[in-house]
Amino acid sequence: MKKIAVLLILMLVSISLFSQFVVKEELFKVQRESVEFVNYEGPHAKFETADEIRGIGIYLGNQIKGGESRNSYYGRYSIIHAVEKEGQGLFNADILIIEKDAVVDHINNIRRILSGYLQASYSYSREDADIIAEFATYYNAVYRGDFQYFISMYNKIVINNLDEDKAGISTRYLEWPGATELIVPLSVSGELKIDTDTISNEDVIEDLRTKDDKGIEPRKDIVELKEREIEKEQDQIEDQKEELKEESRDLKIKKDQLEKDKESLTDSEIKEREEDITVKETDLKEKEEEIKEREEDQQTRQEAVLKEREQIAEDEKKLIDEKKESFADTTAGIKTIPFLIIDGSDSDLMGRLALINTLTGEIDRRSSINTVRGRRYYLSGKDILIVSGIDREPQAVRLMFLDSETLEVKMQGNTDVFSDTDILLTGNSIFAVVRENGKWYVGKFNKNLELQVRSEHEILAYTPLQLNDGILYVQLDNGRVVALNSDTLKINE
Repeated sequence: MKKIAVLLILMLVSISLFSQFVVKEELFKVQRESVEFVNYEGPHAKFETADEIRGIGIYLGNQIKGGESRNSYYGRYSIIHAVEKEGQGLFNADILIIEKDAVVDHINNIRRILSGYLQASYSYSREDADIIAEFATYYNAVYRGDFQYFISMYNKIVINNLDEDKAGISTRYLEWPGATELIVPLSVSGELKIDTDTISNEDVIEDLRTKDDKGIEPRKDIVELKEREIEKEQDQIEDQKEELKEESRDLKIKKDQLEKDKESLTDSEIKEREEDITVKETDLKEKEEEIKEREEDQQTRQEAVLKEREQIAEDEKKLIDEKKESFADTTAGIKTIPFLIIDGSDSDLMGRLALINTLTGEIDRRSSINTVRGRRYYLSGKDILIVSGIDREPQAVRLMFLDSETLEVKMQGNTDVFSDTDILLTGNSIFAVVRENGKWYVGKFNKNLELQVRSEHEILAYTPLQLNDGILYVQLDNGRVVALNSDTLKINE
């Protein structure tokens, strides 16, 4: 994991629910590059679409928007809307709980759930909800294990709904179910007003620019959010100016009417109306001054955003030029070899294939699949055959072909195989240990990873697969070694 760094980037866009604001500035303290999540990358026995997953959050949000303070999705995901109207200037929060029966194994799906919730409960656009949800996961990962931080930043109603050992989110998917309380900071309208321009300063941007990719993508997202925020603020200013014009016209009418009515009014009546006019004039001047200050702030913000846009464009050009130079230096005589990198943090010892540049010794490319089993891979023409996955629903263990040049998935089988199966490649056939109704057999696959035939007899899952002169030797579950016809997988009599 890269070194965790906390940035003081505050972004406040006020969209209210029960006079609440999602405190984006608190989420945007964390830069994207500072946290790396370890997700499950491999086959699944059951697949849910992105919209179905987002629908979980929408379901949770609709109930909260309707006035509920708690909601649950079939006991797998829960939300707590923890709001204290008379707080001590600290944050309120929405708390997304990943319960022990949840089956989420990729951070993108947690973000989809949270994004759907934000859309439903606060009427955020999908684009803004996605950005907030992403930063919320980084924010919660950074402060995982630092419960004193949460105590110092959140109202008692939030703290009382948190478990010290579960607050925040782990960076490893295996640790999410039953151990995650993802916190989204909220403020009460009118109590927490932050000048985003003062703290989104030059030092913050320069820190982002020191990263290998110069922080281009997060900087773009933040700038785009600021632009939408500026546009919304400008619309509000224009509406307020129209209201002041109307108030100014009404005030002039009252002044003119007073002059006409003076001869028929008593001194006390005149004084009363003059005092009323004076109060309205003072109020009008204060509002005009407020608008003037807001317009000046808007101008300053627009100039800063334009400057950052220009800076991003310059940095993008520099990155392109650097990549061209690097490509020119390394393409001559380039050769790569596959290497299986093992993740030693788990007892299963799963791995991820990488391509090592033989000229530089550096890793040129990594596969997205991080669940290669058995510390082995098998070359087959321009493809690499692997056994990948976890034997636990909704995950599954399957055969898979990767492209040997890109390490992208080319093909995946649909038959469950033993996670530590021996593999035998011969001609156009692939032999592996397969499962059917909880029992293990030898299976024969074609190059499309389609199961062609399986043995009639149960075998030992850990059996070696030995081929000789068309005869496949395997060990049955009773310990007996038998000879199978390699075409039919029936015992040779």
